[in-house]
This record gives sequence, structure tokens and C-alpha cells, in this order.
Amino acid sequence: MRQLWWLVIAGCAAPAAGTTSQPITNGSSDSGDPAVVALVGSNGGVLCTASVIGPHTGITAAHCFSGPPARTLRVLFGSDPASGGTFANVADARQHPAFDLTSFAHDVAMFTFRDPSPVQPLALDTRAIDASLVGTTFAAVGFGTTGPGTTTGIKQTGVAQISVVDADEITAVPDPAQPCSGDSGGPMLITPDAVTAVVSHGDAACADHAIYARIDVARTALVDPYIAATAPGTAHTGDACFYDGHCAEGPCLQAKDDPLLYFCSRACTHDSDCPAAMTCATDGCRYPEPSPGAIGSPCTADPQCASSGAVCRDQACTISCLGAPDVCPAGYECRGQDLSQYCVATPAGCGGCAGGGGAPMWLILGAVWYVASRQRNTPPTH
Repeated sequence: MRQLWWLVIAGCAAPAAGTTSQPITNGSSDSGDPAVVALVGSNGGVLCTASVIGPHTGITAAHCFSGPPARTLRVLFGSDPASGGTFANVADARQHPAFDLTSFAHDVAMFTFRDPSPVQPLALDTRAIDASLVGTTFAAVGFGTTGPGTTTGIKQTGVAQISVVDADEITAVPDPAQPCSGDSGGPMLITPDAVTAVVSHGDAACADHAIYARIDVARTALVDPYIAATAPGTAHTGDACFYDGHCAEGPCLQAKDDPLLYFCSRACTHDSDCPAAMTCATDGCRYPEPSPGAIGSPCTADPQCASSGAVCRDQACTISCLGAPDVCPAGYECRGQDLSQYCVATPAGCGGCAGGGGAPMWLILGAVWYVASRQRNTPPTH
């Protein structure tokens, strides 16, 4: 079975903050390419590489958002997370609608970061992508490893060569460099100012080849619609918003019950000045808690739950509390059995509720008494 180096990212925890290495096999340290950034996990470790293509917009590999929730990641503008740099929180991400995690088909994703980019964005390559590019060399840039067993960290660059152009992918071979684990999502730079494709996967030894997902074939289904949907002024009151300026009528306000959720607001003096589902607060129109997507809000499917790690269970957004009952916020308790334990709202007046999701003791004793009395009064059968 073919081994693929991107699985190192998907199957292992990110390295602790402060760990460094020399990414890109046979490459060199890269203090340039400021629009090539790192996607950093909550512990400060590099998960993937990405490219800035707009003031709040980035592009990377779809599988980079198949692990931790996107809103828990940050974008690093710099060359090494250990030496600092500018960080921006990821506000939203969208994988290609046809992305397949098993085959790596359509391995492209778009994302939005909340703070404006401090660097000049890269363009998207508009050249014709065909077999005439075979033999072309390009710059491979990323924060990945030098080979199996090493760690991610420092941005590096090296030269690779295009060997095959397929309908959705481009195969590259070392010349002498190639991407490795942690370089996923990094750009193919045939010219230094435009992204042609993004790193998807490659051989386990990072020595034979790397596969890049073509951006040109992802534009209709993902890239162009996402750019249009997240452009300034395109979100309206009540919509989720991803940065200041995204809203058409007012500010982008942080939800009071979830620091990772933001919604468009507008000035108001009465509830009637707001959309039907919102009320008028001192700083504008807001949703009553729980905010849409936050723990406790109504839902019918997991994607409606936008809070970090939230899922839809029993028509309400919640998070797993398996093995960690203290994770539930105030007003919620951990309930359930076996592997299905989730935070649910504590019933009003439930002073006798047992911990860990048990029923009130008076209800348990009453049920035992009822069953026993039925057994005493029921004639035996033959």
C-alpha cells in the first residue's frame, strides 16, 4: 500500500511551541516569500503551509482542515514560529465540495483570517496549465520537514521540476528539492508572484515525487465563489462575519457566549430595528443566547454548530465531555453513557440531579419502588 507523507500531519499531534527544523528537502532558509504563511495549531506547532491571496484570504490544501476545527488555528506571518511574527486567527475555512480524503481528489481549501494581512498578497496564476509545462522548474516553499521523523518549523525554499500534468493535479520531482510533511498547502511558484497549485501529498520518504492540486480547475467550484462570498460588505445583519468590514450595515460583533463566533450587527433603539431573531442591545442588534452555532443552540446537522468542536445531538449544538466533564460551560452538565457523553443544559430546579448525567435520586428510588410493587401484585404465569 502506498505510503503518503501528509498522513504524518493527520495522524500525529503538532510539535510543541519552539521546535524548529529545516523544511523542504534539499532546500535553504527562506526569509523572503512573505505571502507564504504557516497554519499553526493551538499549541504553537506548524500544521500546514498556505498562501495569502487577499487582504483576509488564504489558500491551502483541503486536508489541512480535516483535523482541528478551523477557528482554533492561527496564521503565522513570518519565517519561524519560535522567533515570533505576526499572527491572525482563522475565522472561516471551506474545503472543495468534491474533496475526497481517501483519494486526495480536489485537495484545495480557502480560508479567511480575521486581522488584515501585513504582507502583499500573491496572485492566482492565470496561465494555461497543460503538458507544455513538463520540465518547468519552480520554487517550492513551506514550513515542513526535511524528511520522515524530523519536525516542522522554519520556512524554507527549494527548486523542483514539473514531470506530469494531469486533469486535476501536477506531479513534481526533486530538482533537487521537493515538499515534505508540513509543506501541505504550500504554493507552486513558477513565477514568484503567482500561485499555480498547492501541495497535496507525496511519497513517504519525500524523495521521489510530490503531488500538487491545480488551482485553475478549482476556481469555478470553490475559489471564485468563496472570494465573492467573503468580500467586504457582503455579509448582512445577523449573518456570520469573519472580519471588520465584512458586514454591509454595521460592525462585526463577537458573540458573548462563544469567543470564536462573530455576527453582523447594526445600530438600533428597539427590537423592531433588528431582524426577527435578534434583539436590540446597547452595542447594536444581537442574538439572544445561545447564539446560532454556539453550545445549546438548535440544530439539525453538525455543520450548523459553528462553536469549536461542536456537533449536533438531540437537535442542539453541544460538545463531547467524554473523560472531561469539566469542559462543559456554566449552565451545562456532562450527561450520557459509555462513549456518548455530551454537555447538555442543566434542567431548571434540578437540585437533586446526580453527577455525570444520572437521573435525580428521588426518581430512581420511585422507579425501583414501582417495579417492585408491580412484581408483588402480578400473578405468576405458567
